[in-house]
Amino acid sequence: MVEEQQSKGNNLVPTLIVGIILVAAVAIFALNPFKAENSSGTPLAVLPIEGEAQEEPQSVSETIEIAPGQFAVRQRYFEETFRPKRDEYNLFEKASQFLGIPIEKVPAFFSLNSESEIFSQLPKIPEDFSEIAYLLASGRYYAIGSLSEEYFQQPEFYPGFKDQGLKYWSEPNPKYWATNGYGTYPAEQFDTLSVSGRKDFIGVVFFYTGYGVQTYQGATIIPSSESLEHFDIEVSPSTFLLEPVFPKFSRNWANQVTIKGKLRDGTPPGEYEIDFMVVAPPREKREEWEFKYRNLYFDAANAISPSGYPIKFTINVTE
Repeated sequence: MVEEQQSKGNNLVPTLIVGIILVAAVAIFALNPFKAENSSGTPLAVLPIEGEAQEEPQSVSETIEIAPGQFAVRQRYFEETFRPKRDEYNLFEKASQFLGIPIEKVPAFFSLNSESEIFSQLPKIPEDFSEIAYLLASGRYYAIGSLSEEYFQQPEFYPGFKDQGLKYWSEPNPKYWATNGYGTYPAEQFDTLSVSGRKDFIGVVFFYTGYGVQTYQGATIIPSSESLEHFDIEVSPSTFLLEPVFPKFSRNWANQVTIKGKLRDGTPPGEYEIDFMVVAPPREKREEWEFKYRNLYFDAANAISPSGYPIKFTINVTE
């Protein structure tokens, strides 16, 4: 039985998440537009995306309590929103209250030794992490392609983690296992090319495992056949493995995907949509991963498809 619920996300940046929790549920979060540029200086902008959201458990208490009224300076509010405060999450204490079990039994419930183990495999958080995350969300960070894994491997880098992702530990539901799901950030981007001028673009998208997912997922990203009618497109890497995020984050749970495109000769001016799909990896990679991870391996393409595409570029071609 499929459970679905309509939802919109917070008011920061567009992201898209799809997932399956045991009997399947989709998670897509729609957020407001912002502008960004890639490492080569080509202007990009992110557009909102809407869809269905994964059903969340009823909250007994807010995981993170940050209100705009606590800060006189707007930037400080957004920096605090993104700032990792893992010593203050108190996830095991909240899980103890939610489950009604002694806190001493919570580590065994998650098959962990301590709460800090949830994030133990992630890179060290850079000193300017919250500032960079805020600038990216507000559209004033113009080198998204140069961000290292120290940034995009942190779950706090992605909108919705603090108020949705942390609930998998603070309000765990043992009746459901998240077996399939992924997210893209930024999900939609646009650029302007010219028949007589610049004909190429570069876009950077972060592709990551959906919150709560316990499996390994193989993914291949390809453009739609219609997109190739007017553009030559290269995706790198086009095939990769998404690693689990529950009960603890794996080292390679998030991937940086670079998409390069070039306008084909003879393409008339106009607005074009370049859509990207998630498909099953090549057979040799699937067999490799299935042999290695066995019942923990899934194709990311098995996740319930969103109403749109997980990645979409809108390209305006001028004279």
